[in-house]
Amino acid sequence: MKKFLIFTFLIFATTGCSISKLNMDDRDTLVNTILESDIKLYNRISKGYKYYLPKGIAITDYQDYNETLLADNNTYYLYVDIVSYYYNTKESYTKDINSIYYEELNINDKTGYIDIVKTEDRYLIKYNYNFAKMETLVEEKYINIALKDMTYILSSLQYNKTIIDSLIGENVLNYEEEKYQINKPKENEQTFLDYVNTFDTYKGEVDENINDSDTIKDNTVNKE
Repeated sequence: MKKFLIFTFLIFATTGCSISKLNMDDRDTLVNTILESDIKLYNRISKGYKYYLPKGIAITDYQDYNETLLADNNTYYLYVDIVSYYYNTKESYTKDINSIYYEELNINDKTGYIDIVKTEDRYLIKYNYNFAKMETLVEEKYINIALKDMTYILSSLQYNKTIIDSLIGENVLNYEEEKYQINKPKENEQTFLDYVNTFDTYKGEVDENINDSDTIKDNTVNKE
């Protein structure tokens, strides 16, 4: 059964379709099927890494190794930790006391975790995998969709060792002393909610032609 699910996923991935036929209520199946597929596709190239940006997701902001992504009014925050990759450092993490779902990940020699925490009216998803982190705050009906999007992105991350060796090698002292984190408020969950709400009320159109010389395409929204 597992091989069939993986095979089905590969068919949909290579044809640009979603895996909507997969049982979305089974989060373990959803996540593990994608992670075990060891995705090699990519359509987004950045400084020292590249990854697959799922259909319909737009890059609204990026700075250094932080990116802000927008998908159906849900905002994803991505931080690619090239320092941990360079030093092969595994992050230690303690499960949130308010967690409603927690899963440690160890697939294809890549480790991480998923922690979902209930806030007043939404769910905070904290996803760490493959030397990168993603976070989002969504309504319950979007949890599995967000998990799918985040798993696509984190599992498809491929690092350019030559570039990263050069980046870290030239700034070893600075990188060793600096603490990296997702570029958003961290004081408490309510602050995070307030921050996300600024994106929820955005009524304009996403600029699909952000000047990003590092991307494969000029278009920052994946429509394929």
